[in-house]
Amino acid sequence: MLSPSEFLEIKHGCTQAEYFGATLDQTMKAGKKATDVARQTLQAPFTVWTRWGNAGGRSKERRYYALVQVDHGWLDEMLVSNGLARRKGVITNLPDGQNWREHADKLDALEAEAKKQRLGAWGQVDTGKETVRGEARG
Repeated sequence: MLSPSEFLEIKHGCTQAEYFGATLDQTMKAGKKATDVARQTLQAPFTVWTRWGNAGGRSKERRYYALVQVDHGWLDEMLVSNGLARRKGVITNLPDGQNWREHADKLDALEAEAKKQRLGAWGQVDTGKETVRGEARG
């Protein structure tokens, strides 16, 4: 029998798999790669900014967002552009003054390009090659 946290992890994984058009196994592998890429990226200096913003969706609640700025931009942009994350729930302005809608539109464009190139969870997870742009390893 699954624990409640295991059940929620699988349920979330199934939702992500459906979104990316991948199997649960492929989605979990992409999630592992996203974790590995984030850990590797965060070995260098980074800044965590917090913002208070709308939760989005059906919720009318507000929540804290953590925005991670690395030396070459934003962590969310890096993950989305490599098919290792999706844009969801961004409803807060960035610390650099960028409007939330502009940032969401940028993430949507990065996601569309990752999907077109079949990066990360969009189709490259079983090749044995890393999917991080500019750092092809295999």
